[in-house]
Amino acid sequence: MDVPTFRRVLRALLDRYKPRNWAAGLDPFEALVSIIVSQNSTDLVTERVMKDLAARGPISSRAILKMRPERLIAILRPAGLARQKVPKIRKIARTLVETHDGKMDAFIATPAPVAREMLLELPGVGPKTADVWLNLVAGRDTMPMDTHIARLARRWHLSAAKDYDGINVDLRRYVSERERQAGHLALISFGREICQARRPRCEVCPVYEDCDSEDKRPRRAAAKG
Repeated sequence: MDVPTFRRVLRALLDRYKPRNWAAGLDPFEALVSIIVSQNSTDLVTERVMKDLAARGPISSRAILKMRPERLIAILRPAGLARQKVPKIRKIARTLVETHDGKMDAFIATPAPVAREMLLELPGVGPKTADVWLNLVAGRDTMPMDTHIARLARRWHLSAAKDYDGINVDLRRYVSERERQAGHLALISFGREICQARRPRCEVCPVYEDCDSEDKRPRRAAAKG
């Protein structure tokens, strides 16, 4: 898929999904916790879990450390992998308390490349989590990528790279800076709903005519009455 075609596709997906920045207005640490909770979970479950957690009080690094680990695991359990996520969240909270007075202001005030390295130094924070946080919370120019976007990049021949950073660099040629925040959210929604891994739903794909994937399946002709 060439650049003009991809940008036409992206405009169609932006119009279809009308993505919003769900992290707008959240405390930076709360947003980071939400990103971690969302891993291997659905948006609906993540939202419900975060509401349950917020019902106990403000979601801050110090509040997380005061909460009993088993209680936190019970709250996060519906989102899956709670016994892996809780230690990670607690280690991040402890690091922030010990080195940044429990806050993330320095991560927002620092230039994006330095802030990204600071985030990657936090226990258990990888490139995807760092890029999502920088994009949605700090408003920085990053192009977050998950498994859905990587799959689309492969199917649409946007990148031949195998690693996160390689695909990320290639995607920047296709997605303009002003569209990277909403664009990555729209691509994720499309990958979840329609261009799925095992059986892409080509029969209802809104960008079927522009798709050049080898996984593309022919549409059946409409039955005549």
